[in-house]
Amino acid sequence: MRQEIKHLDYYVIKTIENLEKWEYPKLKIKRDDSNIFLGSGTAACIGELFTEKFNGISLNVSNYKRFFEKVIKRDFASINIVNASGGKDGLTMASFLSDRGFKPNLITCNRDAPAKKFIKEENIFVFPSFQEPPTYNVSTYSSMIYWLFREDMKKIKEFINNIKIPNLRKYKYIFFLASDEYTTVARIVSRKVAETLEGIGSNGDGFSNGSHGMLRQPNKERLIFCLNQKYFTEENVYRLNINSYLGLILSTYYIIGKNQNDQDTENLLKDYKEISKKLGWKFNKVW
Repeated sequence: MRQEIKHLDYYVIKTIENLEKWEYPKLKIKRDDSNIFLGSGTAACIGELFTEKFNGISLNVSNYKRFFEKVIKRDFASINIVNASGGKDGLTMASFLSDRGFKPNLITCNRDAPAKKFIKEENIFVFPSFQEPPTYNVSTYSSMIYWLFREDMKKIKEFINNIKIPNLRKYKYIFFLASDEYTTVARIVSRKVAETLEGIGSNGDGFSNGSHGMLRQPNKERLIFCLNQKYFTEENVYRLNINSYLGLILSTYYIIGKNQNDQDTENLLKDYKEISKKLGWKFNKVW
């Protein structure tokens, strides 16, 4: 029997209450321009945050094979697969890299990750999390971000407790416009809207790049969701200002959760099962 499914805001609060209590793996990565971090979807964005901390190159599921097929260099400082489940594309990445003689790390939240058959035990680093519905990934990637930056969770919780919740259902499209430092966050949260809320399109970018053509046409059905960034107009603008990766991500997830309904969740679960079957995704843990 499937357990009761709660919305994103529930998992945001639960995550905030646990991040400082958890024990984290002893993952040692030296700051080096030849580190590589690769992932798919939100995990690729988390890989970008790893490069913020440790330097290096960020790759995603659409480009990593071309990179490794063309690259001449073999002695990278580290190669790291970021994948919460350790399955799906993480399994394919591990197999691909192993076949080519590389020895990547697996940064995951699943002790029974399918990808582990291609990776040595000492190169698997399991981050703490709790079980969530497919694609939610609130605790999983939050634990990685917390490990990276050790941000003030008390401050983030207070911030979330005081935000005004906008009605996202008033709009057909949301564009997340972030200050350039938080460009990765804009992409993370725009993906979460697309995954979670039926009938609402989304995209996101940093201010400098996003200012090139993405908001030129007027659109009364669009909300410009500003993350630590001012915009030229006051019409259909919502602002979040907190100097924190987790603060911006979790507060936006909280807002999305407050706008989420049970039909959204049913849509998500149905689609997830169908796409998993079509793409042959492997799991050892399923909701």
